[in-house]
This record gives sequence, C-alpha cells and structure tokens, in this order.
Amino acid sequence: MNERATATATRSFWAWVPALLLASMLAGLGTLTYIACDDPHFALEPNYYDKAVHWDRSRAAARASAETGFRAVFNPLSTAAEGNVELKLQLSDKQDQPVSGAAVEIEAFPNAFATRIQRLTLRETAPGVYVGELSRATLGLWELRLDVTRGAQRFRQVVRSDVVKGGAA
Repeated sequence: MNERATATATRSFWAWVPALLLASMLAGLGTLTYIACDDPHFALEPNYYDKAVHWDRSRAAARASAETGFRAVFNPLSTAAEGNVELKLQLSDKQDQPVSGAAVEIEAFPNAFATRIQRLTLRETAPGVYVGELSRATLGLWELRLDVTRGAQRFRQVVRSDVVKGGAA
C-alpha cells in the first residue's frame, strides 16, 4: 500500500508541472509588460504618422520659418540650487535687431526622459529678450522646440543643449 501511495503522489506532482510552468510564464510576461509600459526612457513622437504623411507641408513651413530671418540664441543652461533652469532667449531679425512683441512658446524635454515634456510660454523682459523657467531639470542633453509667432510671421527651431550643474555650460 505504501508503494501505491508513493506512485499516486508522484503522478499527482507531474500533473501539476504544466500548470506551474504556465503560471510562471504568465508571471514573467506580466512583469516584462509592466517594466516596458512603465519605462520613463521610452517615448513616442506625438502624431508621428501624420507628420510623415504631410512631410511636404512641414518642409514648406521650415522654409517659411527660415525666410523670417529670425535668429534665436539661448543662454547656457545650468541648474540653480533648487534644480530649476532659467531659460533666457535672445531673439533677433536679419538686421540683428531685437524682435519684440512676439509670442514665444517652448516644448522642452530631456533626451534621456523624453516623456517628461514641459511646455513654457516665455515672457519678454527687454526688447528681444524672453525668459522662462524649467522646473526640476535633470542634468544632461535637452531638446528645446521653439515656436515664435509675431503677427503673420512664424519661426520654429529645434535646439539641443546640455543642462549642467550650476555653472557655465
């Protein structure tokens, strides 16, 4: 009788092995899915397909932007004690004159954490000088997508700049 109980227990064990393998596989897939969905380093370009389909429209907008003759120069980006970064933009035209009265918007994000997008509207503090602040800026390479509108003129530019710890870039 002892031998028969041992054989039954062994068969019972092997009957559960496929269920255990299936359960461990599903747990592993669930863990990997969670990690993939929660990764702050992974981001998708918004409206990527629409931008690709209308590539000719974006090239025409880039030519019109270049024809404005605007030139944008950012100050070196460095963090303050609390981790914020002051953005200071000097905007000038073809004749190197300051561009005043423009609406300046920036979409900024660190390349390492591209899902952490900050949208800013800069305020004019002097003729052609626009200022704003990035909050809790991480150190490293940032992409700044500049959008300037003055009347019928529209100027767009993408700038990549390093954010360094409190000092010169």
